[in-house]
Amino acid sequence: MAGQKTAAFRKLFEAGGVRYQFFCDLSNALICTTDLQPEDDPEQAWRRDARQMFSQCQRCGKWVCDAVYNVETLECVECSPWEEDPSYCPHCGEKVPENETFCWKCKKRLKYGATRADQPEQR
Repeated sequence: MAGQKTAAFRKLFEAGGVRYQFFCDLSNALICTTDLQPEDDPEQAWRRDARQMFSQCQRCGKWVCDAVYNVETLECVECSPWEEDPSYCPHCGEKVPENETFCWKCKKRLKYGATRADQPEQR
């Protein structure tokens, strides 16, 4: 497992300090913006304000939000897609028809055991 110390983040420099925005490593969704801090220490901001909002994939090490985390396997849905048919693609958010193995829009895998042979053709 890759050992990233924090999720992807962006520094926002403001008068009096800095804020950090932490993003899901898989969906790129903004998950947390910290309060204004006088110090410039992303790891401290991570531990204090953001860590509890993320789970780390036990396979690839990405820090992800709950929407793209498979709690049954303790892995992100990229490493371990959900068994049940999702209503929306966890990668791009597009609504997917029932019994689909791959998203019709972004072509990413939605379920365990899917192979490239199951993948829809490019349109």
